[in-house]
Amino acid sequence: MESPASFIDDRLQTVSVPARKLFAVIVREVDHGPLHPKPEGAATPPEILEACGLDVGEFYTLLDMLKQAGLIEVSSSYPYEEIRLTPDAKGALRDAS
Repeated sequence: MESPASFIDDRLQTVSVPARKLFAVIVREVDHGPLHPKPEGAATPPEILEACGLDVGEFYTLLDMLKQAGLIEVSSSYPYEEIRLTPDAKGALRDAS
């Protein structure tokens, strides 16, 4: 069985460095993003884009990489997407703390 830290490390090794940086921003924005009210445990594209400075096309390309790696889930559709950590990623980060 994977340790919590190795789950995240193993998944992040499958994506590009910019996608890893975006994941770090998503983790931060899920809990501390500036938009309120918002659904608990979710981040939104506007707050993530504001925090990371990516252009929209690159953002969605990297977001797809993180989805395919099993680190995030995206619900709803544009422009109301909610980006959440997958249960495995959320649990791994919680256990690593």
